[in-house]
Amino acid sequence: MPTPPLPDVPSPTGGYRNAPTGAPPYNGPALPTLPTLDGTLVVDFALLGKAGIDAGNAADTMASAWTALSAAALFGAAPWGDDAALGQAFDQNFAQPRDDLLKAVQALPDALKHLADALGGTHATLKSGDEKSTELAQSLPPLGTGGA
Repeated sequence: MPTPPLPDVPSPTGGYRNAPTGAPPYNGPALPTLPTLDGTLVVDFALLGKAGIDAGNAADTMASAWTALSAAALFGAAPWGDDAALGQAFDQNFAQPRDDLLKAVQALPDALKHLADALGGTHATLKSGDEKSTELAQSLPPLGTGGA
């Protein structure tokens, strides 16, 4: 006999009735309204610069997180307590995911540092290009005044 569908559980859930719910609504800052673009490059230099700084800060944070995580995982108490027989079986299943996690977390600061460097380089290149374009535009004679 098929099981009838359960009623929707209203969000938020808790207790013994935990169940998946829809994604929460976006409550962040208002997204900017962008002009209709037709091949035009629009760069918010402040946000691009901030993204590079934030990625650099995240790299530092993740380096600290790796230090704490590796110390806890490799040098902490045995994850199975006092039962050696259970511990050996558990360790055979636990060691590989633990090592994979440690490798991934250890690599994350470098990846974030590379991202921060790339964002900083992009910021500098685009800002320089914008400044040079502005200088060029200001050096041209006004329309209708003859010129070259």
